[in-house]
Amino acid sequence: MTDLAINLVASALAAVAAWLVQRAVSYRRLARMRGFFGLHKGAPSLLIAGRHWSSPKVSSVHRSDMGAIVELGAIVKECGAVADLVPAAEAPKELGKVTEFCIGGPESNPRTGAHLAALMPGVRVTTFEDADETVPIFVGTDRYDRLPHEQAHVLLARALPTTHPIFLLVGQTALSNLAAARYLAAHHRELQRQYGDKAPFCLVLKIRQPGAYGPDLVELVADGTAAAFDGSAAPPALPRPRREWWVRGRRP
Repeated sequence: MTDLAINLVASALAAVAAWLVQRAVSYRRLARMRGFFGLHKGAPSLLIAGRHWSSPKVSSVHRSDMGAIVELGAIVKECGAVADLVPAAEAPKELGKVTEFCIGGPESNPRTGAHLAALMPGVRVTTFEDADETVPIFVGTDRYDRLPHEQAHVLLARALPTTHPIFLLVGQTALSNLAAARYLAAHHRELQRQYGDKAPFCLVLKIRQPGAYGPDLVELVADGTAAAFDGSAAPPALPRPRREWWVRGRRP
């Protein structure tokens, strides 16, 4: 009977010890995650979404961008913080007051354009007004083209104008924005080990065969951090494309 009691007490102590260790590990993991994203329990944050390119409504969001918002919202929730979804046209006129997730390129999200101009002088993101359907992204002198249905690129960046970081997901398509959000959710621990909590970064991701696989086939193709934030290697200027107007099937 004594041996049974001793075994029960030992089992209970072992279970309590295992629970305490697991809780300590979970708390440490959560603390690291909060440090990387600049969030803490109850902290406000902003999810600033670009406007759907085909809609005149400023609050209209592409469904793939909504998928990115869900991914980022889950990160904020796991950190115990509070996310406020804001259309790009209604973004607050302030910088670095809270952690910010900015989704979409300058064409759909003017907030992104402002951040790139002010914080990442080595990056140029073209639009359909500036170029053809390749809509290249330049990081320094490196060029990354979109090939419809075959490949698209997206910048995943963290800028630190203050103690509150700004995360930028700047894709050539809404689908690539979603791919970047999923990559951030899946790889933030590795990114923290490489960059810590206080260093900016700018990664170029490639989405392969999006026409067949959607946002699922993603690879890291370049770390453009130095070129993006230094700005010494300025991206080349693109000539405006020559537009041809067709009337009744004939050139004018």
